[in-house]
Amino acid sequence: MPIAANLHELHDQVVGDVDFRFAEPVKLSFLNDNAADPDRPATEITAVLRVGGGKELTAGGRSSRAWRTKIAAGKAELHIDRATYSGPDIRKGDAVRALSRHGQPWFEVLRVDDRGDTRLVLELGEK
Repeated sequence: MPIAANLHELHDQVVGDVDFRFAEPVKLSFLNDNAADPDRPATEITAVLRVGGGKELTAGGRSSRAWRTKIAAGKAELHIDRATYSGPDIRKGDAVRALSRHGQPWFEVLRVDDRGDTRLVLELGEK
C-alpha cells in the first residue's frame, strides 16, 4: 500500500522534473468570436510545447504521391501542469503564443484534453 499512497507525490515530482527541463514561457490568449474575451484575461505561463515537423498532405487531405501540390499540416501540443495552472478554462479557438521561440509563433487551440491526472493537453494548429 505505500506505493499507492505515494503515487500522487511521484506524479507531481515527475511532472515538476519534466517542466524544469523542458517548459518554456507561453502566452494564453482567450478568445470569444475571434476577439479578446474580457471575462478571461490573457495570461503567461510556463508549459511544455512540442511542435512536430509537420506532415505533408495533398490538397485533398491524403498523403498520396499522385498530387503535385502539397501542404505542411503543422501539429503541436501544449502540456500544462494541472497542479500549478490556476487560470481560466481553456477552450477550442483560444490562442497560444510561444514567447521564447523565433518569431514568437501563434497557435490555435484545436482541442482540449482534460482527462489526464497530471496534465491539460492542448492540441494546437498553426495560426
